[in-house]
Amino acid sequence: MSGSTPPSWIERGEIVDNAFRARRLEGMTALVTGSTRGLGRTIAEWLARDGANIVVSGRDEEPVAASVAAMKELGVESFGIPADLAEVEEAHRLADEVLARVEQLDILVNNAGMSIRGHFWDVTDADWDYQVNVNVRSPFILAQQTAKHMIEKGIRGRIVNISTIGVTQCHRDGAVYNLAKGGVETMTRNMGYELAPYRIGVNCVAPGAIADRPGARERGENWGDFRGSIPIGRYGRAEDIASAVRYFCLPESEFITGQTLLVDGGHATYLKE
Repeated sequence: MSGSTPPSWIERGEIVDNAFRARRLEGMTALVTGSTRGLGRTIAEWLARDGANIVVSGRDEEPVAASVAAMKELGVESFGIPADLAEVEEAHRLADEVLARVEQLDILVNNAGMSIRGHFWDVTDADWDYQVNVNVRSPFILAQQTAKHMIEKGIRGRIVNISTIGVTQCHRDGAVYNLAKGGVETMTRNMGYELAPYRIGVNCVAPGAIADRPGARERGENWGDFRGSIPIGRYGRAEDIASAVRYFCLPESEFITGQTLLVDGGHATYLKE
């Protein structure tokens, strides 16, 4: 046998193509927050390739329009609503506008998130409010409104939240971000429990070290080469997260709810000696 590393299933494009051939989400509609770039954009593309119509949301109008155009090129219907989820009123407006424009919303992906890095003792009230609103309060509002809609219409829908490995493996200078995402995991469990009788699944995906995360370069982050701490031997990709989100939207995940799936290449299992 050759000693070379085989390509991953993502790199072997034919497997990805086969996965979407059946278009398992045909006719469904999904709202993906933060879907103008990075993880959110890739998640939206994966759901669109599976046939779901996509509601794009992001802070700025131009990137939202560009993402909508990309979704339409994948053969699905799409529209966008710019909203700044750091503002509570904007989260309510986003929910109201989406639910007014779609006949039914089958999937909500609470992907939008952000972090202001710094020592916890230097965090201002404004920094706290901004991070907590984006990372947990707005997702709560969107899930709340979406759940009411699904219950009223008898939709066996799916809500997928995005957390972080930082809930259990600390990010340096990321206390507020990590605690907010801890809240996301807690609300996932509670929402999963409360919505299970209505056959609405609520789950969470927690990314590990993902390469080229939005904002990383702007924040001046330098991870160094710590791939040796990731047993699978590489950084994560946006596609790794999108595939997990997609699974939670498929019928065969019906018996899974209130759970958080850590997608980290085994990073959290490794204790560096």
